[in-house]
Amino acid sequence: MSKIDQYYRKLMKSRFYSGGWGSYEFLSKIVKYRREIVGKRDACLKFLSDDYPVKIEKELELKESTVLEGSFLSPFTNMIPELMPEETRHCKFQFLIPKTWKNHHKPVVFHYAGTGDHKYWRRRVFLANPLLENHNVASLIIENPFYGYRKPKNQERSNLIHVRDLFVMGGCLVTEGAVLMKWCEKNGFGPFLLTGLSMGGHMASLTSTVWPKPVALVPCLSWTTAATVFTRGVLSNSVDWENLEKDYNSDKRYRDLKEYLKWLHHQENKERKLKKISSFIPESNIDYSTLINYSKDDPKRKVNMEIIEFMHVLMDECTHLANYDVPVDTNLINVVAAKDDAYVLRDGVNSIESIWPGTTVEYIDQGHVSAFVLSLATFRKTIMESMNNMIAKHYP
Repeated sequence: MSKIDQYYRKLMKSRFYSGGWGSYEFLSKIVKYRREIVGKRDACLKFLSDDYPVKIEKELELKESTVLEGSFLSPFTNMIPELMPEETRHCKFQFLIPKTWKNHHKPVVFHYAGTGDHKYWRRRVFLANPLLENHNVASLIIENPFYGYRKPKNQERSNLIHVRDLFVMGGCLVTEGAVLMKWCEKNGFGPFLLTGLSMGGHMASLTSTVWPKPVALVPCLSWTTAATVFTRGVLSNSVDWENLEKDYNSDKRYRDLKEYLKWLHHQENKERKLKKISSFIPESNIDYSTLINYSKDDPKRKVNMEIIEFMHVLMDECTHLANYDVPVDTNLINVVAAKDDAYVLRDGVNSIESIWPGTTVEYIDQGHVSAFVLSLATFRKTIMESMNNMIAKHYP
């Protein structure tokens, strides 16, 4: 694994999930809505009206482009409003539109944010602007809930307070992405490509599962589940395991939920054949012993394996791609993965090709952090190749 990834994470003084899991009741609701709506293409699109109201609040005319900024009420607010702090409830986006197009198509790239990517500027400068200037391609940049303009006042930087917040973020972005694709299509834009780096790549992957038409997908530095990110990757050392253990032990229903989800995944795996979820197996040869609780009284005390198991099972339930519908055309999926990634570990979990046959994976000789800096040209190249292939195949 990349040494740079490991050193960089040590420098970052982050602490995720200091507020605990987020209550048994709320986690149960999230599982219910993921299974009934967010993870089901037909149900999700039926939940969203074709004329969902989107408001444009600002328009800026530049020499080569028009920049729009807009917002709308997140559809997820209509599902579980009590889980969404006031600041997160309205989706905010920036839309960069070229003044001229290369042909009759008006292609749009949707950019999803990676961990710590607040507001629009980073994605606009390093990805959207070059795509517009060099290829006359539009870009739509969505602000993550819990980030930037949508960050709750009591949250420090990117440190999500509850584990549930990550799942709320995903549910918001999937439904918001679908609203924006409908809105773009209604206004004459398309076809679409979804992309993002790290967590943004995973959110782009999840969103692609609800669109009923061929859509290109370029997830960069992401994989099939967030389970390994928070249980074995270097980010796991930024998890507040001590408070999670206290919260877990405070309500026996957490244990009931864990056992129920394990049983449910086991039953579903019987039907999945090649798409079985590789959930946490205590007797596996994967080494979890590097994790500690960061307890002030005993800094070397190991994390309770039952807590790690609950994290793994929850992450598989809510983020594993096998739990979502398959995109319409998997041949339009091009993954860019880092060979030495210490954040997104690929061993011990399903490969993306096994879940979505037809997917192409390109491996770059970088770690997670170094790829952010050194592989932007590769990401842009893959985006344009994927966009052109989709247009040639489905939208000639």
